[in-house]
Amino acid sequence: RFACSCNREKVGAMIVSLGEEEAAGILAERSDIEVGCEFCGQQYRFDAIDAAQLFRPASVMPDTGSNPH
Repeated sequence: RFACSCNREKVGAMIVSLGEEEAAGILAERSDIEVGCEFCGQQYRFDAIDAAQLFRPASVMPDTGSNPH
């Protein structure tokens, strides 16, 4: 049985692979970046705020001390 494995994170990674300049260019022409899965038809939309978050470096999670030594 075949099933689609698309999700927002994978689409976000694809947008990152385009590069920040290309994403900004799309957003300059449109209000959002819209990607449609050709397999299942799901539509994903990333506005300027969503796209900016894709290109931010991953933050380091603070140590909560929950791992005793």
